[in-house]
Order: sequence, then C-alpha cells, then structure tokens
Amino acid sequence: MAVIANRYAQALADVSFKLGQHEAVERELEQFGQLLDGNRDLSAFYEDPAISAAKKRAVTSQLISRLGFCKTAGNFIHVLVERDRMGHFNQVLEAFRQGVRDRLGIVEVGVTTSNEIDQPLRDQLARALEQISGKQVRLRFRIDPQILGGVITRVGDTIYDGSVRQQLQQMRERLSTQG
Repeated sequence: MAVIANRYAQALADVSFKLGQHEAVERELEQFGQLLDGNRDLSAFYEDPAISAAKKRAVTSQLISRLGFCKTAGNFIHVLVERDRMGHFNQVLEAFRQGVRDRLGIVEVGVTTSNEIDQPLRDQLARALEQISGKQVRLRFRIDPQILGGVITRVGDTIYDGSVRQQLQQMRERLSTQG
C-alpha cells in the first residue's frame, strides 16, 4: 500500500502546490486524521464493506461541510472514500507531509539525547545539520537516558550515532579483538 499511498499523496501535493493551498490542505487533512483516530466508530464506518458507497459519500460530504474544508482537501477525501482507501488515510497523510517537506526543501531530523537540551544548543545543532544537508531542518527531539550522553541523529534512513553508549560499545569491541 505504500506505493499507492505515495501516488495519491504526490498527486495531492502537486495540485495543492499548484493552487497555493498546501498549508491549508495539510492542516485540514491532519484535522480529518485526528477525527478518524479519535473516533473508532467513524473509522469502522469507512472500513465496513456492508455500508454502501453512497452512504459513505453522503456522510463524508456532511463532515467536510461542517468542518469547512477547502475544495481541494474535500475532493481528495472524497477520492479516498470513493476508491475505498480510507483505511490507509494515515499512510497517505504521512506521504503527503513528506511530499510537502520535499517540495519546500525541508528535512526532518530525529534527535535523541540522554536528557533535555537547552534552546541555544538546539539552534546550534539545527544550523550544523542545515550546513551538512543543504536544506532547512525541522528537528524532532526524543529523550533516552540509556544512551548515557552524546546525541543520535536520524536523517531519513541514515543514523549518526554519537552516543556515549555507542562509543563504549566500540571500545569494548576493540579491546576484545586485541586480547
């Protein structure tokens, strides 16, 4: 389904950028995703094959109208309903977010530290990663006391492990091969 999710998402990204609506579309899709995640009955409604497509379309139209979504987001949700893809809404949404970031030249970086770091250090890390990547960086921080110290950064599929735990592991391996 990842390939299909990417196709839907990339098509939506193309249209929403062309119309200058990518921010509104992303915000509205996130809102709809939260609605689905927070309401198991609604998710089950969309996934139930016994419920007619006509009924799903009608409910979707009411929801979109009440939420005041733009035409682009509303039409896209209708396409997902029409093609019975609502069970993959979150995958499509994540692929759309990635498409938006790619078009804006933004890279999302996961940063793991052993404890909270202050804002000046966060800013310094962001600047360094922007110089390395050549893109605007959006940092997501996570705390993991087990790394002992240092920092682990994940840029896409690449992990840079500068943790104390990793350095100790490497030292252990070198010592065991020398003895």
